[in-house]
Amino acid sequence: MASRRNARPEPLRPAELSSRSRSKDSPSRRPGGLMRSLNLFGLDFLDPIVLAALADERPLLLIGPHGTAKSELLNRLAAALSLSHRHYNASLISFDDLLGYPVPEPQAAAVRYLRTPGDLWDAESVFLDEISRCRPETQNKLFSVVHEKRVQGMALPRLRYRWAAMNPPATADLDDDADVYEGSLPLDPALADRFPWVLPLPTLAELARKDRLALIGSGDQLPEAPPDVAGLVSRVKQLLAETPTAQREWAAAYVDALIPPLLEAR
Repeated sequence: MASRRNARPEPLRPAELSSRSRSKDSPSRRPGGLMRSLNLFGLDFLDPIVLAALADERPLLLIGPHGTAKSELLNRLAAALSLSHRHYNASLISFDDLLGYPVPEPQAAAVRYLRTPGDLWDAESVFLDEISRCRPETQNKLFSVVHEKRVQGMALPRLRYRWAAMNPPATADLDDDADVYEGSLPLDPALADRFPWVLPLPTLAELARKDRLALIGSGDQLPEAPPDVAGLVSRVKQLLAETPTAQREWAAAYVDALIPPLLEAR
């Protein structure tokens, strides 16, 4: 019999974690899980990944053609979590939108910002839409928001979630029948690397017929009762904190083993 000390620990199963995390009366107990509880159909495979990203609170990037519910997914998550949320079009953004309007104060040799309802100071989540369409200098300014939760060197103490979305960039290896988004450019590698969670979304045609019908019938409607997303996230955080050291070491070794073949596949 193999020694228990040398046995490979069983990793947490996302489906099991999701079912254990749901409270008895939570609307998210409905078949299909988190995405379906938000009236987002055909995206069941995202349930464990999105829950992990919410618990992790590190930057999340969605990539998909137009009409793949990128904005709806993120905005509905923010609403379900009751977050103070900001949704910016990164291709049109100016820093006055983030900071407010600068007003010089000669006596104090400083600049004061006049607050606006849409500024970033009190935000708990920020969604940078069309991030691949903004100018390089704007990407550079957004880098600190995404990576450091700072803007112009100033901390954003309430900011927890940094989310972004983009269309697939126009590259030479696209399929001939794929939509080409001429205005969508590859992100700067340093900025792209700051998104630990990068999720591709399927088109409507790639969904199963029953999911397409569900989307057509009620996908534009908000759920009648909001799901207990905060409860699910809290449970995931608890499970992560309780993860045994052996499982953490196994997961680290697994990720480390992936690095060489991923480099070869580039």
